Amino acid sequence: MKSSITEAEFEFLARRAGLELSEKQKSELYAAYPYIEAMIARVHQKRGREAEPAHIFTFAKGAA
Repeated sequence: MKSSITEAEFEFLARRAGLELSEKQKSELYAAYPYIEAMIARVHQKRGREAEPAHIFTFAKGAA
């Protein structure tokens, strides 16, 4: 996968976020950035109500 930003732009974003990274950490995170972008795109999709998990408990008859 190819990142949509340059390494310089990634370095700017990391600095702006307050991250103090070594060169090795920067290169590893930059290599992973396209996957992070893909995850963000999946999270920000519109979904219907049926995509929400059910949070309803019903007790069996005779319980409680």
